[in-house]
Amino acid sequence: MPSPEPIDRGPEPHSSDTRTPAISPPNRTDQVRWMLFTQLWGWALLMHHASFDKWPHSPLGWALLGCAAALVLFPRRTELLAGTALIEFLFIQQGMPETANHLMFEGFVCFTWLFAFALQAGAARRRRVPWRKVWAGDEQGRHPLQGSLLPLSAAFLMLYWLSVLHKLNYDFIDPEVSCASYMYRRVSELLPFMPAARWAEHLAIWGTLLAEAAVPVLLLHRHTWRFGLVTALAFHLLLGFDPTPGIYSFTGLLYALFILLLPGTFVDSAATQLERLRGKVGRRPLLYVRIAGLLLWIAILVYSSSRHDRWSFGVGFPIFLLWSLLVAAAYLYTLSRTPAVTVHPPARTPVWLWVLPALVLLSGFNPYLGLRTQLSFSMFSNLRTEGGRTNHLFMPRLITLQPYEDDLVEIVESSDPGLQSLKEKELLLPYFEFQAMINELENVQATYLRNGQEHKISCVDGVCDDPDLGTPHPRMRRAFFYFRPVDKGPKMQCRH
Repeated sequence: MPSPEPIDRGPEPHSSDTRTPAISPPNRTDQVRWMLFTQLWGWALLMHHASFDKWPHSPLGWALLGCAAALVLFPRRTELLAGTALIEFLFIQQGMPETANHLMFEGFVCFTWLFAFALQAGAARRRRVPWRKVWAGDEQGRHPLQGSLLPLSAAFLMLYWLSVLHKLNYDFIDPEVSCASYMYRRVSELLPFMPAARWAEHLAIWGTLLAEAAVPVLLLHRHTWRFGLVTALAFHLLLGFDPTPGIYSFTGLLYALFILLLPGTFVDSAATQLERLRGKVGRRPLLYVRIAGLLLWIAILVYSSSRHDRWSFGVGFPIFLLWSLLVAAAYLYTLSRTPAVTVHPPARTPVWLWVLPALVLLSGFNPYLGLRTQLSFSMFSNLRTEGGRTNHLFMPRLITLQPYEDDLVEIVESSDPGLQSLKEKELLLPYFEFQAMINELENVQATYLRNGQEHKISCVDGVCDDPDLGTPHPRMRRAFFYFRPVDKGPKMQCRH
């Protein structure tokens, strides 16, 4: 767990202030829960910056770096959590559609939290609460985001199950092309104790499906959450060894989110263990460790911002590994000290906060609705629904809201290396995506097949001889629609 902060016991009751009642034990638990999450999330945001290379080009990216450091140092400041959620949401929207699936999920969560904060602030102001106390909680002392825990649990469940749904296709269960086999081979190169054999790849395929299907159920059920936590920690720590940029930042995000999904009894036990650690080691040494870790991360990120590669991703991996091992050990140690679960009554959930699982579900079903194939939580799934073909075991294309998935282009020849590589790899590209690529190029010539007919496009200094291809997509449409290339052959190779 993160280094401890003094636990905020909340304001004491006073006869002359009816608006500041004592905080009940369940609500005090959730105050501690959000303090722990806030600090863990701050570290996860630093891992996001190490994994992706667009943040140095945006003021929002630099602001988010400052927010991450502030969350680590001041995890009890609810106003910092609110500000970070706003900046993270805006930063993710700015980068659309080229963002990671887990960052989009994080964006959905931030959007929901901003809505919850707005509801809390409005209710507080109606009670004539001063602005400086708006973030202290509601009239019962509950954290402003406490009502979002049930929708978050439902969204967490859907995130996993949608990923499993997408993987139930003929190519994912084929070790020759399966992403599970591909990722297993990459991880086994770093961990030599993992056997390099075809039977192990079959285990990786079916083990991935079983783990992703079971982890959320085990973690969220009151009788199996202990086993679910151990499984989730081990599974995502192992995934973090994959050298694909973004994988270990996903693990960091989940390690932070787990604390929001666990029973209150676990949170109480974590608070007790942190208080004991603070008593033995002292507050200052723990603060110095946090500051040293922050300075190291920030130095790596600032230096990496001057480069044109993802240098920080590789350098940051040992720090991630140390952090994840410490956090996993703290989770497991706390688990061993946690007594039987005491059920606390759930906080009232405003109906509007259920927009979170609804957004996750809608996004996950996009490939089956004829909409985007990227950012639908189908990462590393081998799923294909384009061109009138599907490789899914049972899930058909439900409806076709847009024809983008079926309008495919084959590159015959191009002066652009990126487009030419599509020909060399025998990949087809949705026309919508082809148009977006053309508009990103100043000078390009290309010959391509569309609907069996050959066409040519030439662009010089950003002016194209084909007005349709030379017209950029509207910003909102481009932000929503995003497609991956499709294999021309019978099998869908592994790609994000």
